[in-house]
Amino acid sequence: MIKALFQITPLGCPGCGKQIEDKLLQQGGVISAKVFPRLGRIRTEFDETKTNAEHLEGLIGSWGHDVDLKILIKET
Repeated sequence: MIKALFQITPLGCPGCGKQIEDKLLQQGGVISAKVFPRLGRIRTEFDETKTNAEHLEGLIGSWGHDVDLKILIKET
């Protein structure tokens, strides 16, 4: 499993964060997704055999949120 933290521009509403969470959770391999709207952070955990951080970053970007920073943590 991989944990990834994405930094985006802070969101103005919690509903926007919930939409991002729901969309990420629909992606194959995504185990968890949590958006912190005021901080502009998205925390995910995913199965690296089914998806990767670059794919998730691309999705987040396609939804109108540029990723400023990405941090990956591989669990052993």
